[in-house]
Amino acid sequence: MISNELEIVLLIVALYGSTCVVFAYANEGVLQQGFLGLRLQVADDRLRMAGRSPIWLNPFAPMLPAFRGQWGYVETITSAPGLMAHIPEAVTASAKLAPYVFAVFLCTVVGIPVTLLLVGAERALPMVGLAYISTIVMMVRLWFLRDSFALDGRKFALITVESIACLPFAAGLVRRLSLTVPVTEDLASFVVDMPTELRQHVIEMLVERCEEMERFLPEGSDALDRLARYRANLTMFANDAIDSSVPITSPGNS
Repeated sequence: MISNELEIVLLIVALYGSTCVVFAYANEGVLQQGFLGLRLQVADDRLRMAGRSPIWLNPFAPMLPAFRGQWGYVETITSAPGLMAHIPEAVTASAKLAPYVFAVFLCTVVGIPVTLLLVGAERALPMVGLAYISTIVMMVRLWFLRDSFALDGRKFALITVESIACLPFAAGLVRRLSLTVPVTEDLASFVVDMPTELRQHVIEMLVERCEEMERFLPEGSDALDRLARYRANLTMFANDAIDSSVPITSPGNS
């Protein structure tokens, strides 16, 4: 029989795990800032639920933001600088929230389960109290950063109540907020933020996804033509960083 302590630990892990997955459509992906730089993940058709596929984020890096966007639209590939130039307020605000989120993560996802399993529920109460204090302090800090995430009073109140009522959700606050920030440029635009080897891998991944999707589109369709132009355009980003000298193919030039 599973003990009450273990049940609570499993619930904490499951609730926090729900903040580490993004369900995306076939033409969507997630830009995630990592310890080694920006990474791109796109939806995979091998597992699909209600038309969306899961994209898993690093569960050990809740303090790093993730941004949802689309790929496959050659007209929205930009020659501008990388992610920081497009959504600077959200990136900067995420960095300011990072230490608070990490503290909540350590208390809630690490501290509470460890103390529950090692010393029992009663002796875990101080850790629970510390987790709540960390969460409240984090929400106070978020109040001063709310404009960076386009949070009005109602949205802030809602996310505050949700975070205090469910501490594992509070541990994923940066991701939950950053994923609501719209990225209007095509995801291929941000390979400029990636090292050469990773950039090459991302381009190859997007080309492969184009080829997979083209198999399901009728001959002569606008969607097929768009993907073909997009795939051809990706090759210019394979080895060189994007700069203002790179010509961007537009629908009118196809």
